[in-house]
Amino acid sequence: MSRNLRVSKTVLVVDDLDILRVMIRDFLESLGIEVLEASNAAGAIHTARSHRGKIDLLLADVEMPGMSGWDLAPKIAGLKPGIRILYMSAGISMQEWKDRKDKPVGTYFIQKPFRLEELKALLMAIFSE
Repeated sequence: MSRNLRVSKTVLVVDDLDILRVMIRDFLESLGIEVLEASNAAGAIHTARSHRGKIDLLLADVEMPGMSGWDLAPKIAGLKPGIRILYMSAGISMQEWKDRKDKPVGTYFIQKPFRLEELKALLMAIFSE
């Protein structure tokens, strides 16, 4: 994949913090990525069910009211087999993520706050696998 991340991908962004979700949406769209978004797990499940096309990546906050990103991801993966999962959290450090014994294989993590360039680099790595 080139250094310019112009890809035909679809990402479902789930975060209860509106300003962050909108910032991520706008950034991903500027990279040519189709963005679906939800402010909570119920909305994400509804979006995944109703979206007829492929969703390449779930970018989900770990800590949300109602249902955590940990609990949401397997539900979305059941609806969209092959989807990649990228968790984000301010409450969990990168070291805690690395130390987790129960993280599913093929999932990724980015610690908040992050720079958009960090997110771009991680997406380049994920989408080039």
